[in-house]
Amino acid sequence: MKFAEDEVFYRRIVDDIRAKIQRGDLKPGDKLPSFAEIAEEYGVSSTVIKNAIQALKTSGDIYGRQGKGTFVSSRQRAQRVRRIPFDRGKSTGSTFAQEMERLGLESSARLVKCEVEKASPEIADHLGLPADAEVLVRQRHMSASGRPVQLATSHIPMAVAGSIDIAFPDAGPTEMYRRLGERGHRPVRFTEEITIRRPLQEEVDFLGIDGGLPVIVVTRTGIDAKGTNVDVTVNVLDAYAWSLVYEWEEGQDG
Repeated sequence: MKFAEDEVFYRRIVDDIRAKIQRGDLKPGDKLPSFAEIAEEYGVSSTVIKNAIQALKTSGDIYGRQGKGTFVSSRQRAQRVRRIPFDRGKSTGSTFAQEMERLGLESSARLVKCEVEKASPEIADHLGLPADAEVLVRQRHMSASGRPVQLATSHIPMAVAGSIDIAFPDAGPTEMYRRLGERGHRPVRFTEEITIRRPLQEEVDFLGIDGGLPVIVVTRTGIDAKGTNVDVTVNVLDAYAWSLVYEWEEGQDG
């Protein structure tokens, strides 16, 4: 009997909060009351509230930020647009800054790591390098109006980068590819591998998301005219904040 009552309250709370979001009573970015406050409002246990909040997180209606609370998600997802085939004379897709501007958000990117490291087995495999070969690792934290939304980590073989100086001053992919071009390794072709997984702890900490919810991982490999893999960038995205868009013309789909 108790289980049935909890199920009724659970559904009511989910429906009520979702209705408030749809009506605009709760707007994107608004912070929800604490578990204790919601439990008091509905006269139910904290377990029922926890289950209801988890359901709303799973559906993407709300998101949690560790140590800061639970917030209403934006109705608009950022779009990561890629156009196929690659044409150097035209835009190949939206940049992070352009997409944030489209959404009326302020973009920011901060270099938080720039070091020479031994490549992990996965990165060495992507780059076609021997195990433990040295790579230049650049990690950038990317935010939208102060909300962390993307973690980008680039790996460039030191044989290609030449020195750590190529990373300064900090720059986005387009400028980094130009600098690689000055060293004879400008990427002219790209591949992207897309996977979905649970976030690592550092990703949970930065994105402020629930560790049980998924992230989108886009692994982009840049290849120069000689067929050498010159850069692998791993982009980790909040799965409920982004959608991936790929465009091509008729006859290009195989």
